[in-house]
Amino acid sequence: MKRRLKLMGMMLLMLSAGSGAKDLGTWGNVFEPAEQDMLAFIQNRLKGMEQTGELDRLRQEATERVKEHAVRPTPVEGLTKAKEYRSFAWDPTFTVKETITDMQGNVIARKGDTVNPLDKVPFSQVLFFIDGDDKEQVNWTRQQLADQTSVKVILVNGNIKETSDALNERIYFDQSGVLTRKFGFEHIPARISRDGRVMDGQGADTDIIVASAKAYLNALNKLEAGTERLNPQV
Repeated sequence: MKRRLKLMGMMLLMLSAGSGAKDLGTWGNVFEPAEQDMLAFIQNRLKGMEQTGELDRLRQEATERVKEHAVRPTPVEGLTKAKEYRSFAWDPTFTVKETITDMQGNVIARKGDTVNPLDKVPFSQVLFFIDGDDKEQVNWTRQQLADQTSVKVILVNGNIKETSDALNERIYFDQSGVLTRKFGFEHIPARISRDGRVMDGQGADTDIIVASAKAYLNALNKLEAGTERLNPQV
C-alpha cells in the first residue's frame, strides 16, 4: 500500500512540473546550418567533372592502368642476369603443422609428419624463368623449347603478350616473386625440372655454346656421382 501511494505521489509531481513549464522565448540569434550537405557536394562535384570531361578522362586513365598491369605486372625484385652455369637442388619436403583430414575425416597426414609432395603428385613439367624484355633470354628460351613437350614459361619481368607472341607459347608471370623465393634462385634465366624427390634448378648463360658445354660437363659429373638422370641445358 505504501509503495502504491509513493508511486502515485511521484506521478503527481511529474504532472505538476509539466503543467508549470513556460516558454521562455528565444535568447540570441538563430541561424540555419551553413555547412553544405556532403552528399550534395559530391553529387555536384561529379556532375561538374562529367560536364567538363574530367570524369571520362579519369575513367580512361584507370582502365589503361589496369590493362598495363595485366600485360606487364610488377617485376620481381632482386634478380640479376646469369653470367655462368650453375646447378642447384630444391627439396620440397615439409613438416605438417596440423593433422590434415579429408571430407570424411580420414587422416591424410598427421601433425609432425614429414611429407614430400613429389612422392604423391606427378610432376613432369620443365619451368623456365626469364626476363621477357631481354631478347637474349627470349631467344635462348625459344631454342630450349624446341625439344620439350611439357613446359611452362614464367616471366619475372616483361610484357606477357609480347613474349607469348615471340615464343608462340602461353606465358605466366611470377606474381610477387612467390615461386622465385620458393626455389631460391637469384639469377635468370633459370630452368627448373624434377630430379627424383627434389627439383633440379639450373641457372644458364644465354650464350648457347657456353651453356651447352657447361651443361655437358655437369652431366658427366652427375654420371660419375651415380646420378640416374641427366638434365643438360640443350
